[in-house]
Amino acid sequence: MKKVKILLIAMLTFSVGTIAAHDKEFNDDKGAKWITTQIHEMLANEDIPNQIRGAKAEIKIAVADDGMYRLLSIKSNNSHLKEFLKKGIDFENLVPGNTDLVYVIPIEIAD
Repeated sequence: MKKVKILLIAMLTFSVGTIAAHDKEFNDDKGAKWITTQIHEMLANEDIPNQIRGAKAEIKIAVADDGMYRLLSIKSNNSHLKEFLKKGIDFENLVPGNTDLVYVIPIEIAD
């Protein structure tokens, strides 16, 4: 009986901890969608060169101590797409998100 009580207490503790962790993550990360939307709007107004049509990239950005976004990396097999993204995204005009997160934003240029 003692083992059953210990098991129930452990399960209850784990369940409450898991629920709290998911709620915190959801509330803190609500800016990821907003940042992706802002970047999409910036790039939507640009003329898309034929060299980058159908290419994919992954952008990693984070908020620095001064409140501005900093580009951490761009992963892509297409060097033209990397340059297009560096020039097309105005990091000064992005509304800052959570300073404790690194945002990973997938980009795919339509054919």
